[in-house]
Amino acid sequence: MNRIAIRGLCLFALLASVAIRIQANGAREAMTAEFDAGAAVAAVVRDHGYQLRENPVKPPMVLSVVVYFQRPECARASLVLPYFINAEIAPLLSRVTDPGFDRHFYYMDGVWDEQSRVSMFLQWAKYAVLDIVGASPYLPVKKALVLADPKDCHPAVAIDWRPVWDKARYRNAANGGSAGAGHTGS
Repeated sequence: MNRIAIRGLCLFALLASVAIRIQANGAREAMTAEFDAGAAVAAVVRDHGYQLRENPVKPPMVLSVVVYFQRPECARASLVLPYFINAEIAPLLSRVTDPGFDRHFYYMDGVWDEQSRVSMFLQWAKYAVLDIVGASPYLPVKKALVLADPKDCHPAVAIDWRPVWDKARYRNAANGGSAGAGHTGS
């Protein structure tokens, strides 16, 4: 091959990768704008049959995004705090929980006992790359969840939080379904 053909192929590959990246970012930003973590959490909680509790903190306060819910086997409410994966969540979490609360961190299909920002970023990167080719089942948003249960609460049933990021849930809501929309209880 001659130099002109090789340079042409390299230029084409570069332009194609830039075009794909621009398209993927536009699609991701459109979905991210529609993503309401609080509404998604409330929908998952309702799907499991738990009763939502009112959040005493109102917008525009940072902690107004906390979703409180009551498990029948627990005397006190559990809570879910959506947060950005790159944020240090311990200071905010300490404002809404008492010492001894059992904490679990969720992001897409990962679960951690302690906040793990690097692992969550790697999860995001994996699904963001898969999303570029349309192979990700999840929205590549950088919002994670921390579930805090009172220390005297031992849930009988674990909640599957993966539907919070499920793309199908948002497509159904955009097509007139009710999933992910209509969050009023927190």
